[in-house]
Amino acid sequence: MEQESLVQDSLPISSPFGATAGSTAGSFEIVPAIAALEITRRDPKLPCYSFGTKRKMEYFCGRQDVLQKMDECLLPSPNKLESEGGEQLQSFAICGLGGMGKTELAVEFAYTRKEYFEAIFWLGADNVQVLASNFANIAQQLGLEDGPQDLVASRDIVNGWLSKPMRKVVEPDIPENQVHWLIIFDNVDNLDVLYDYWPTTGRGSVLITSRDPLAKHNHLLENGQDLSPLTSTESETLMQHLTHVKADPPQREALAAILERLDGLPIVIDQMSSTFRDLRLSYIDFLRLYNEEGIVRLQTMQNFSATSDKVGSLVTLWSLKRLSIRTKELLWVISLLDPDEIPEETFFYKKGHIALSNYPKTLRDYLQARAELLSSSLIKHDAEQQKISLHRLTQETARAIMDEKQLFQAFQTAIQLVIEAWPFQSMREHHWIARFPKCETIFPSILRLKSRAEEFIRDGRDYALNIGLAKLLNDTGWYMYERGVPEELKTFAELSLKIGEQLQARGGDEEVLRTVRESHSYVGIACAESHESTLHMFHIQKWLDVLLERESTPGVPVLDYELGYAYNEIGVAYGFQNKVEEAAQAFLRSIEIFQGLSDYEETMLGWPTPNLGFMYWLQGKLEDAEHVFTEILDIHVAAWGVDDTTSFKTGKILYGMGNVLHDMGRFDESFNFHRRCLQQYKKTLGLRHERTGDICHRLAGHYIRQGAYKEAE
Repeated sequence: MEQESLVQDSLPISSPFGATAGSTAGSFEIVPAIAALEITRRDPKLPCYSFGTKRKMEYFCGRQDVLQKMDECLLPSPNKLESEGGEQLQSFAICGLGGMGKTELAVEFAYTRKEYFEAIFWLGADNVQVLASNFANIAQQLGLEDGPQDLVASRDIVNGWLSKPMRKVVEPDIPENQVHWLIIFDNVDNLDVLYDYWPTTGRGSVLITSRDPLAKHNHLLENGQDLSPLTSTESETLMQHLTHVKADPPQREALAAILERLDGLPIVIDQMSSTFRDLRLSYIDFLRLYNEEGIVRLQTMQNFSATSDKVGSLVTLWSLKRLSIRTKELLWVISLLDPDEIPEETFFYKKGHIALSNYPKTLRDYLQARAELLSSSLIKHDAEQQKISLHRLTQETARAIMDEKQLFQAFQTAIQLVIEAWPFQSMREHHWIARFPKCETIFPSILRLKSRAEEFIRDGRDYALNIGLAKLLNDTGWYMYERGVPEELKTFAELSLKIGEQLQARGGDEEVLRTVRESHSYVGIACAESHESTLHMFHIQKWLDVLLERESTPGVPVLDYELGYAYNEIGVAYGFQNKVEEAAQAFLRSIEIFQGLSDYEETMLGWPTPNLGFMYWLQGKLEDAEHVFTEILDIHVAAWGVDDTTSFKTGKILYGMGNVLHDMGRFDESFNFHRRCLQQYKKTLGLRHERTGDICHRLAGHYIRQGAYKEAE
């Protein structure tokens, strides 16, 4: 609060009351602390069905009693709307052990009841960051947004529509204009992650799957069901269908004995049926192998304690031990990545050496290994989206059979593969949005590597001490910053810094030093967003100090792009502390360094020059500020045109120019610049980004001045 009052005291009389500072990772600007205005929503594109990689099973057996209960709870009907007041959110939880068939039951419901809903969305919910990204995508799928935007803003748009799902925005809110929708949150192991994504007023149906039996008693949910194992009749029907062998009277006794051991777990029946088909067995032969140790590890299944967990684990273990070494090493890597959907391009490595010596390195080897995994039902392949998915129980078992050396090599290989696939962005390209779609597909797997690295560090194992992983974490954190989730930048960069500092203590090379510098810069930028001004200054100053220690020749510091960028950021840090003069000097030094580079391009000034303009504005040097903003705007227009969609920095320049002209009393010119700024922000940031809200507030003031109260509203 003390800092905020200092900032306000320094503002010109005509500055917006309650102004605050904000970092760009590269920018300092004064913005009004006013919530974003509501934006009129578009009509949704209907019908809209998004099932991700989930496909309906060719054959679904059993669970008719549960499906009937789900129908009663989730399907819309006029009678239900009248009796419950027409606004009730309907919900249902499917609970049970991993491998019990929760997800398959939800898929069956969604596909077979599709006619009752005009919009269905399938969302993996075992990780809040992935859920945030996938939930935000609903806005694009419905046509409420044109492209990837700020995640929080997109979430609010989606929740707004779900709470009041109108087919036509301009038409009355009557039943004929209301849309019935269904959302499925799959694998909700922690219901806390759903609070920000739970519709507030109803109008639709929510189905969740969870291992936690308490999920159905949560206050968010109305109804639920614990899944029991399949009955003996259902198990028999399912296995005969999957094996393509009907049990005649002599075979029935053997089949019954097999199913008794399989305990009615659908995933186990599916895997065992695959083995049955591969070996061209009869039920009597299969039972003999089962009982007489005819297959490696098969005999261990006789020692289980009748718990479903043990059975499922052992059957999967048996399947894994049959794999070729090449296929096994591929599965080890898959077990460390996201189970729901891994882009297949992730598995192709083109740089030669890889930690796992037998990992499939050619397309032919990969396809053969994939075929072996598919034949054992260990993975699923979405040919249309070119993605791999698998059951979490399979992942857990694959990890369990690795010894320490194998786990280390598999983790290093997974890091190498993801680094190869990830579209890194250089410091000069910060705030360019072209890479977002590809990042989005790989991001869930990086989250898995991050969690595994944190676990290794806690256990004191050196598996995570990989400078490539540290660089990947930095760049992934920056991607999340670009998507409007700055708090994630801090968690990624802090882990990267921890890895880098440990490597540095062991005598790290220049790559390690460079990565540590980058981590300090990112942690500092993230602290700016959370208003931790002391930590912000500490990390940015640390970054700058290390850069200044470099020498091109004795006594001559290295002058490069990174140093110019660092001076820009230290200027932002000074601005946060209300040290306006020091900030202006830092921005001038940044400009000087950029202009002295051998590969200097005028667009490099897009970082410090607008920030310098804002400092002049704060000091009341309006003519100097106008000159600075005009100069950098001309540079941007020359590089990217008047309608720049490359970076939001053009919008920031337009915003600053509008502020300056406003304080000069040139209100019509100011209005035009602010209006252009809003248009540019819409193209690069989206309608609901914080910066868009700031400029909407400014424009509202212009309309009020003009007496255009309807436009202001």
